[in-house]
Amino acid sequence: MLVKECMTKDPITISTDEDVQYAFYILKKHDIKQLPVTNNGYILGIVTERDLRMLIEKEYGIKIESAMSTNLQTISEDDRIEKAAQIIHYKKFNALPVVDNTDRLVGIITVTDIIEGLLKIIDEQKNQIKARPAMPEENYD
Repeated sequence: MLVKECMTKDPITISTDEDVQYAFYILKKHDIKQLPVTNNGYILGIVTERDLRMLIEKEYGIKIESAMSTNLQTISEDDRIEKAAQIIHYKKFNALPVVDNTDRLVGIITVTDIIEGLLKIIDEQKNQIKARPAMPEENYD
């Protein structure tokens, strides 16, 4: 299964000139944990609920540009979800921004998306096993 088959398409994003309070509001309003930071469709960074919560407690009016993580790991929409799962597992991420072949942000894939995709694969494999005809028993007498 490909990443584009189970990712969240067209994720909610934020620009660098917004402040962290607004970003935190967006996260809470949409019940999401991370927010890609973009400019003209290209991903520049990402902010997480945990990062924002710590900043909100310290100071008012901090811009996203100074709060976002820019050391990004992205994944192609044409990669397999197994690769996304490995990256998320080994890097201890909760999500990965998904890009197309021009590096434009097209989605985000979360741990939940990956689990749902893997469960579909398991379900499909179970159905294939059930659909196979039984092997005839041979009599060796």
